[in-house]
Amino acid sequence: MRALVFLFFICFLFTSCGRETFPYSARIQVADGEALQSLSRWSTEGLFRESNGKVRTNAILVLHKGKICVEAYFSEFGPETLHPTWSISKFLLNGALAEAVTSGKVNLDDPVQSYLGNNNVFFAENLKVKDLLFFASGLDWKERYEWAPVNSDILEILYGSAHSDMIGYISKLGFSYKPGENVAYSSADSNLLSAVLSKASGKDFPVRFFKSVGIDSFVWEKDGKDIPVASSYAYLSARDLAILGRFYIEEGWGSPSGLFPKNWINDTFHEHSSSKKRPWYLSWLPLPPMGGHVYLNRFDSDPGKPFFSSLSEDSFFASGHWGQFLIVDPKKDLVIVRFGNDRGGRFPMKDFLNRLLPILQE
Repeated sequence: MRALVFLFFICFLFTSCGRETFPYSARIQVADGEALQSLSRWSTEGLFRESNGKVRTNAILVLHKGKICVEAYFSEFGPETLHPTWSISKFLLNGALAEAVTSGKVNLDDPVQSYLGNNNVFFAENLKVKDLLFFASGLDWKERYEWAPVNSDILEILYGSAHSDMIGYISKLGFSYKPGENVAYSSADSNLLSAVLSKASGKDFPVRFFKSVGIDSFVWEKDGKDIPVASSYAYLSARDLAILGRFYIEEGWGSPSGLFPKNWINDTFHEHSSSKKRPWYLSWLPLPPMGGHVYLNRFDSDPGKPFFSSLSEDSFFASGHWGQFLIVDPKKDLVIVRFGNDRGGRFPMKDFLNRLLPILQE
């Protein structure tokens, strides 16, 4: 009965949230020149009208060569608003883990069990920290959202009784593959990695990491055991997320601060060398490959073809539920942040980039 009530609630939420009953108006904070003004209007109010309210931009920010050239917000959102990043939270782990590796608190080749063994949970000894980083744990995890909520592990973690103890729940899952053998997007891997960092660096590891990159205001919700829900529940302002993107540019292509290990970008911004390939019936899907909790700018099925054709091959990005984006192009010194609440529609990021890049090159 409880499952039926939960299913009804999710379906009601998904359908009702797609109906807009209030007007949409954007507030443009920054737009250098008429062309960027027009692009800002189109990416906010224009897309809202064209989609009948299904695509709603809450914030969009473009940082080019260290300067904000586009910044626009919907309604009460603004520069200091902490917005849910959803699965962009996963990308934040790449940096937090880098800091822990630099300080000697975590070794990527260590067994996960060596960090969590005192928590009355058990994981296979051959499950390594690097397997979690590259989504290669092999855990039998069901990443299903509101469109397929039955038997969803992620919904149980976020909204069900498992929220009281994520790691205890995950520890009871079996394995579909041997650790390191197969790559599969999994919030279980992210939350296990959060538990490793909490044990090795302390449960305030987000505070230290964000302060290290110049971010003071954030929220990262925790489960009942005080473990940050690293798969989904980090909240940041658009400006601060752009600061993080710019920090990565300096770490990998500029003047490194020393916070990350040497060659961290090269060592983690690549695909995991798993022995299993995507099943043939999924190989045709136009998806980007995953690196160490980051998406790479190419197609999984055609590595020579960029996913975002207007960006350089070194570009990388993170995305989240309902239209959250962080896109970084190091060669163009470009960072784009888009926060949204898209229900039944999708923000056309490729179209936005194709409109933006020619303006920046003028």
